[in-house]
Amino acid sequence: NVVIANALFFILLTLSFVSFQVTASETTDLADWKYEISTLVGDDGSAISTPGYDASSWHNVKVPATIMAARIQNGDYPDLFYGNHLLEVDEAIFTPSWWYRTQFSVSDDPNSNFTRILFKGINFKANVWFNGKLIATEEEVVGPFRYFEFDITSLATSANNSNVIAVEISRPYDFCFPPDNNSTDLAITFVDWNPPPPDANMGLWRNVLLSSTGSVTLGYPMVSTILTNSTSGDDYLTSYTAHLTVLVLVTNLDTRPVEITLSAHLSFLSSGLTQTITLQPNQSKAIEFNSTTFSELNVQNPQIWWPWQMGKPSLHSVQLIAQVNGETSDNITSRFGIREMTSIVDEAGNRVYFVNGLPILIRAGGWSPDMFQRFNRSRVKDEFDYVVHMGLNAIRLEGKMEPDDFFDLADEYGILILPGWCCCDAWQHWNAWEEPQYHIAQESLRTQVRRLRIHPSILVFLYSSDELPPEVVEEMYIQVFTEEKWPNPILASASNYTSPLSGPTGVKMSGPYSWVPPNYWLTDPGVAGGAFSFLTEGGPGQNPLTYEAFQRTVPSEYDWPINFHWNYHCGNQRGLFGNLNMFTPPLDARYGNNTSAEDYLQKSQVAVYEGHRAMFEAYSRNKYLSTGVVQWMLNNAWPEMIWHLYDYYLTPSASYFATRKSCEPFHVMYSYNDGSIWVVNSRYYPAQNAPFNVSAKIFDIDANLLYSDSKTVSSIPSDSTFQVLDLPPVTSIANITQTYFVKLLMTSNTGDVVSENFYWLSTVPDVLVWNESTFYNTPCSSYANLTLLQSLPPVQLETSMNFFQGDHNDTDVTVVVSNPSTSIAFFIRLRIV
Repeated sequence: NVVIANALFFILLTLSFVSFQVTASETTDLADWKYEISTLVGDDGSAISTPGYDASSWHNVKVPATIMAARIQNGDYPDLFYGNHLLEVDEAIFTPSWWYRTQFSVSDDPNSNFTRILFKGINFKANVWFNGKLIATEEEVVGPFRYFEFDITSLATSANNSNVIAVEISRPYDFCFPPDNNSTDLAITFVDWNPPPPDANMGLWRNVLLSSTGSVTLGYPMVSTILTNSTSGDDYLTSYTAHLTVLVLVTNLDTRPVEITLSAHLSFLSSGLTQTITLQPNQSKAIEFNSTTFSELNVQNPQIWWPWQMGKPSLHSVQLIAQVNGETSDNITSRFGIREMTSIVDEAGNRVYFVNGLPILIRAGGWSPDMFQRFNRSRVKDEFDYVVHMGLNAIRLEGKMEPDDFFDLADEYGILILPGWCCCDAWQHWNAWEEPQYHIAQESLRTQVRRLRIHPSILVFLYSSDELPPEVVEEMYIQVFTEEKWPNPILASASNYTSPLSGPTGVKMSGPYSWVPPNYWLTDPGVAGGAFSFLTEGGPGQNPLTYEAFQRTVPSEYDWPINFHWNYHCGNQRGLFGNLNMFTPPLDARYGNNTSAEDYLQKSQVAVYEGHRAMFEAYSRNKYLSTGVVQWMLNNAWPEMIWHLYDYYLTPSASYFATRKSCEPFHVMYSYNDGSIWVVNSRYYPAQNAPFNVSAKIFDIDANLLYSDSKTVSSIPSDSTFQVLDLPPVTSIANITQTYFVKLLMTSNTGDVVSENFYWLSTVPDVLVWNESTFYNTPCSSYANLTLLQSLPPVQLETSMNFFQGDHNDTDVTVVVSNPSTSIAFFIRLRIV
C-alpha cells in the first residue's frame, strides 16, 4: 500500500513541474549567484525574484557551494582545518533558511522555444521562485540526491539579464548520534568519520543548469550490454559478441501530440539507427533500440571496457537526436563502455563479482568527499592516480553520491565504483519513515539509477549499508531498479543477511575498524574480518598523520603529549573512534614507549605499514575464498588520525606504500599464520620471462644472515595464487634475535627483480583473543616485541639523481638510494620538500 500511495503521489506531483533531467541543445551552467541569511533579508520570494530587487549587500558565491563552502569562499573562516578552529563556528546561524539568487538571459534561438532550469542538488528543502512567482514549494523540492527540473518558458522574458531565480533553502536534520535517534531527513551525513559540518551541507551543493530546446527533449541515455563468448584461451580479452541495447528517455513538453524521428549514432557504426514514435502531450517514455530489431547492435569483437587491472577501459560515444517536422528539437551525446557486470553467491556463500565473465577480487577503499562538498576535478584526478598507483581496482561510495565528473573519471581510469546509501542515519531509520520519506527515498534512487546507468565503471548499487531494509522498502527499491532497467548487480545490504526478496548478500561487515595485529587476517577462525568472504568495510583502523602533516594540523604548543587537539582529528567525537586509545597501548607494547610527537608518529607509520600490508596480502593470497575487501577508508574529509591510505593533504603515508606493495602485479609474500611463502599474480595474463627464482632469507637484528632458501617456479599463471616455500619455525634457527627480519626476492630468468618484500617479525607472537571480538576489533592478551628496532644504528645513506625528459614535456627524476654500511637501513622514505 505504501508503494502504491507513493506512486500516486509522484504522478500527482509531476503534474506541477517536469521531473526529468534533459541534456539540451543549448545548456548553460548558472554558476554566479548571491546568497544571504533570511533573517537579514526581510523580503519574500516574490520581491527577491524580480529583476529590480536590490541584492547589492548580499555575498557573491560560485555555485555549486553549500553555505559553509560559500562562507569559506568569502573568507569568513580562515584555516578551519587547523587545530580546533572548526569548533569556533556558530552552528546557530544555519538554523534559519538561506537565500540564493541569480539573474540570467535566456536563449533567443527560435528553434529553442522551451526553457528549463535543472537543479542537480538542493540540500535539503527549498521554495523556488522565478520572476516573482513561486514555482515549487519545500514540500515538493526536498532531498539532496534528487534532480528537480522546471519548465519556465511561460514566465521567462527575452530582455537581457532580466530573469531571476531565487531559492530559499532550509537545512536537514539527519543525525547518527545518539544511535537510537529517529531523525528522518534523508540527507547527507559523515556518520563517525569526522565532525559533522556545522551547516549539515545545506545549500545548492550541485550544479544548476539552464537549458533551451524544442518541444521534445532527451535525457538519461544508457547503452547496456549482454556478452557472449564464442572462444576460450588466450583470446578471452577480445573474442566476444556484444548484444547492445540503447535506451533514452523522450519527453514531449508540448500541449499537443508530437510525431518524433529518433536516431541513435554509435561511434563504431557506419550509419545511424532510426525509428519514429508518437508521444502524447506532456508524456515521457523510455525508448529503446535493441539488438533484436536492429541487427547492427550485435557487435563482433568490439573494444571492451575493462577495469584497468584487467585490460583497457575502452570508451565509445552515442549520440541521440530527436527531430520534429524535420527540425532538431534536442540532441544528447554520452560516452559508454561495452561491458557486462554480474555476480554469484558461490558454494561457500560468498559473493563473487565478474567483469565480462571473468572473476575479479575487489580491492577497494571507502571514499569520503571534502567535508563541505567542495568537489575539485583536478584533485579527484590526483586521487584516482593514487588509486591506480596503489593497485586498487575499486572505490565504495557510502551515501556520498559524487557529481558526474567523478564517474566520468572513473570510466576513463577503469576504476570500479560501488555506490549506495548510508548507514546509521535517516536512510536506515525505517521505523520512523512516513509517506514523505518513502517518496523521497524512491525518487532519490530513481534519479541516481537514471544518471549512473550509463557509466561502465559502476559495479553494483548497495541500497542499504549496515542493516537489511524492511520488505516494503526493499520492494520499493527493487521496483525502481526494474522500472529504470538498471543493468548491473544490486545488493540489499553491505552486511551478511539473507533477504526474503533478494536472497543472501554473500558479504560481511564484520570490521575491524581499529588496530589489529598483522596475524589477524590469516588466523581468524571464521568469526571476524579475516581473509574470507567479501569484507565491504574494515581495516587496521587508526592511521596517525605523518609528522609533517601533523605540523600542518595541530598547533605546536599542543604537539605532546596526546591531547584533545589530537583526538579532535580522530573521527566524530561522539563515536567510538574519537581518540587513539585503541592504538597507543599496542604501539607502546610492540615498539617501545614514545618520547615525543615525532617519535610517536614515526613508530605509528611502521605499525600502520605492517597492518595494511598484511590485510591486502591476506585477501590476495586467499582469492577466491576471499572475494573482496574494502579498506575503511581510502581518504578523509579533513586531516585525520584514522582511516585513510593517504591523508587530506594527499600525503602518501606508510599505508599508501604498504597497499602499493601488497597489490603489485606480481607479488611474493610472507604468511603470518604459518610462515609459508606465496606468489600472487594480480594480472590477467601469465608473468613473462619464466622461469622465476623465489628466495627467502632470515636476518637477525644486526643484519647477520641466519637462514636462506630458494625455489624455481616454472610459471605464474594469470590471476593466480600459490605457495612456494615454507620457513622453518623460528625456534629452530640458531642465534635468532627477538626481533628479526625476513627478506623475500623473486627474479625472472633475465635476472630482473619481479617482486621483493621485507618483514620485521618477533619471536614473541601477538596473541589474539577471538572470543572477545567486537565489530571494531579483536583484543590481544599479549603483544609481539619489536622494541629491538630502536637499537638499530643510524645509517648515512648515499643518494644519486638522474634527470631525463618525460613523456609529456616534463622532467622525470630517478633517485638511487644506497646503503654503504653493514647495518640495516630501516623504513626509509623519499619525500619531496
